[in-house]
Amino acid sequence: MKKDIDIYTWKRKKHFEYYQEFDNPCFSININIDITALIDKTCERNLKFFPCFLFCLMKAMNQVEELKFRVRDNKVVIHDLIHPSYTVLNETENFVFCYSRFIDDFDIFYNSVLEDILMAIKGNNLSDEGGRDDLVFVSSVPWIAFNSITHPFKKDDPHSIPRVTFGKYFKEGKTIKLPISVQAHHGLVDGLHIARLLERINEAIVTL
Repeated sequence: MKKDIDIYTWKRKKHFEYYQEFDNPCFSININIDITALIDKTCERNLKFFPCFLFCLMKAMNQVEELKFRVRDNKVVIHDLIHPSYTVLNETENFVFCYSRFIDDFDIFYNSVLEDILMAIKGNNLSDEGGRDDLVFVSSVPWIAFNSITHPFKKDDPHSIPRVTFGKYFKEGKTIKLPISVQAHHGLVDGLHIARLLERINEAIVTL
């Protein structure tokens, strides 16, 4: 479910209107986060890393209100719940889009992601989920520990769906780090909200 935001009383009115004048109103933050505890848990329970991190990410995304704002026809709406739309490699080593419904229950979500991936890799889906915007676009680049990344946009894209990319994790001393990039519409989201997202990801890892 979504609801409209009253622009005239919204505290971000001026920021939103300012950045709506930009051809590309997005900004991105790239950081290496500590996932040592998550790696330990996946190894102990013989779990796959991708659905585990995806759960922590989406649990965190749904806890930061600003990351659930979306732009529609120059108006702003907010969703109660947002879900991951992510890329996986199919049988011909081309990426395809895969969608999973977020459920705040790790076991249910983990198993549904595995099932959704099995379905996706058999096809060649590049559809955009029917124009839905209650999504987060997620990509994994497990071959590269990148420092930064950019994304393509359609000309008429409202730019309001956050894009999260994470790369190849690596050791740094006694810790394991994961490069992650978060891109968001600056009229909706500030660096403070990305910092809160990173805090929530860490909390989700701890409580997994």
